[in-house]
Amino acid sequence: MKKHLYHIIICFSLVLMNCSVLYYHPTKETYFTPKQMGFSYDPSFLTTKDGVKLNVWRIYSKKFETPKAVILQFHGNGQNMSAHFISLVWLVNHGYELIVFDYRGYGDSEGEPDPDDILEDSNLILDFALQEARDKGTKLIVYGQSLGGAIAMKSLSDWKDKNEVVLFCIDGSFPSYREVAKQTMNQVLFPPIGNMFAWLFHDRTSPRDSIAKLSPIPLLIIHGTEDTVVFFENGKQIFGLAGEPKVFWEIRGGGHVDWMNLGQSKFAKEFLVLLNRHLY
Repeated sequence: MKKHLYHIIICFSLVLMNCSVLYYHPTKETYFTPKQMGFSYDPSFLTTKDGVKLNVWRIYSKKFETPKAVILQFHGNGQNMSAHFISLVWLVNHGYELIVFDYRGYGDSEGEPDPDDILEDSNLILDFALQEARDKGTKLIVYGQSLGGAIAMKSLSDWKDKNEVVLFCIDGSFPSYREVAKQTMNQVLFPPIGNMFAWLFHDRTSPRDSIAKLSPIPLLIIHGTEDTVVFFENGKQIFGLAGEPKVFWEIRGGGHVDWMNLGQSKFAKEFLVLLNRHLY
């Protein structure tokens, strides 16, 4: 009983703080840099409309004068980009350029994370990545992981240049913040109590009602069947809401956004084939 009372107190605290701490778990520590892993990169800052500076890395290989495509990564809710870029940086060795950035309050980015501000900032980042692709004479791919998938879905659906995205990958993500809150709370509370608290979380910035508007961007939706962070059913819901063209990859036995294994897995090799199919 004491354990459940503790969880109830925690949930009340989250509500009083607008629930933001449930969504965002930023750190300021630099875990790795591309240079430490043998990649060239250019760090820079983009300034938002309200004057907040967002940290951006452009990671590339000097072996390739023109990248096959520019890949823009929207990372998950924990740590910061210096931990998350590792999951995609192996693609640079295959001729791609990777752009990663930190949301407000993450890493060296200024400000505090806020759902509405992050959506506004995403348009700035998308414009930056598209301009980089145009300057390099190549194409743009967007990759959203977990929370980053939800942010990217919502942002891309209304972005003025969405038709220039040749592929959008949605990895281990979800259509509804409220539903994810319910699933998370039901793991630590009795379901009736968890369901009650979940309704205190708003769905105003959830992508659920925007997913159908992503068409005609080609979608690759990826989800591990054993994902205990964002349950597998969330990926299936995204697929059901999405318009064509779309493909669903069910990663049997996969956990949370862990299927790539630095490019060594079977699915990673298939992923390269799929990328080439959308580029040529």
